[in-house]
Amino acid sequence: METGTFCGEAARSLVALSQDLNAAGSGRHQSMPITPVRPSSMLEVIEAVALPAGMPARDETAPGRDAPLGKNADFAPVSTPSAEDVHVLLPCPSTVSAWYLRHVAADVLAGVRSKSGYPVRMRLCGRQITRGFDGVGIYARPDRAYGRVHGVCVCGQSLACPVCAPRIAAFRSAEVADGFKRATAAGYEASLVTFTAPHVLGSTLGKEIDCFGEGWRRFQKGWTADKIRAHSLGSQIGRECTYGAAGWHYHHHQLRFDEPGTFDRERTEAQWLTALDSVGRKWRGAELHAFNAGLVGDEAGARYVAKLATSADAQGRAIGLEVAGGSLKGKNLATLLKLAAGGDDQARAVWVGGVRDILERKVSSVRWSPGLRRKLGMDTEKSDEQIAKEEVVSTDVFLGALNHAQWRGVLECRAEFALLIAANQGRESVNSFLAGLELGQLNDEDPRLVWRKQNARDSVHD
Repeated sequence: METGTFCGEAARSLVALSQDLNAAGSGRHQSMPITPVRPSSMLEVIEAVALPAGMPARDETAPGRDAPLGKNADFAPVSTPSAEDVHVLLPCPSTVSAWYLRHVAADVLAGVRSKSGYPVRMRLCGRQITRGFDGVGIYARPDRAYGRVHGVCVCGQSLACPVCAPRIAAFRSAEVADGFKRATAAGYEASLVTFTAPHVLGSTLGKEIDCFGEGWRRFQKGWTADKIRAHSLGSQIGRECTYGAAGWHYHHHQLRFDEPGTFDRERTEAQWLTALDSVGRKWRGAELHAFNAGLVGDEAGARYVAKLATSADAQGRAIGLEVAGGSLKGKNLATLLKLAAGGDDQARAVWVGGVRDILERKVSSVRWSPGLRRKLGMDTEKSDEQIAKEEVVSTDVFLGALNHAQWRGVLECRAEFALLIAANQGRESVNSFLAGLELGQLNDEDPRLVWRKQNARDSVHD
């Protein structure tokens, strides 16, 4: 079987399965025809990543793979796969799951109103064509298992978006590790400090963030706070929020750089407990659980800080998913969204409330102290939205463009990710895929423009 035809069939099977899963998740399950090339390979992978109920293990040493890449690595592109090795065409499970969950998030947020307007941006993430663009460019990406689109808006939400958040997490994690190497090379000592606060059962995430934020502002004020910062180069702070039996839990992980031997752990802990007391949260047990600090001895420790800040709410793709998953006792936003996709109404309500609170307060995953990047000789910090826009690499191959009508048709079928899988197999595969959805070919003229031109000609003749 030729690669183009093969990929087109595989992509259409993914579309059909996505439609089936979406119907099932919304309570409108209908039996839809799915004709995969090889159910034993392709569908097992897709079901494992798209269904919230369970994730069967995948054979990382299957034929067609040079070496095991692990859960966090993309599948390496191959030449012409055999019909028995459909799985080599597909990206890693977390990527497929993320694109599927972005559709779920858009559906869940359809009726949500927010003062910030951000839910609208999340609903349109990966869907709306950027203002000023006539269509959507389709590119092949030889460096990974799926292509990319150009000219589509992204929300840039670093904690809640299933697609943008992992992308931002990976970038921020690398930045934190780079900052750690620069600071320790300059002779500074790195410490990981965790600040937490007792939380109220039944409280919203917004109230927990507000209470913690007020305590944090008081912690940073006064003579004692100045003494704590006196010998510090600066710090990076990551935010983490989880939901468990006791409700929402929000806390900070701080990676700070001090002159060797100057970080006063006892004074810092006392200052934090005083701040908690001032906001009415120094409850029983706070002395044992509200503060923790320790030295970070290597780059892996620094990446762990970035992981705590980003992967907890961004599906853990950046660094060390196993470590992150094992250290969390509650459910993060990604887990809640997966449960909502499976029909859990409580998880749906909790996720909506958490996302709304995060968006209204514009909480981001990682924050640097003022001037730290300049002191370390690093570039100006990029915004989350800049990071969320996929980087253009020199190996990208432009295949063609979709007009507005074609892109709308792809979205209606929830087929944009399947389209990108086809893109990496070439222009012929994309055209075969579009033809299967009755959407024409790449570079077809927009029917609206055709109508306008015809209407203009008719007006002239009249």
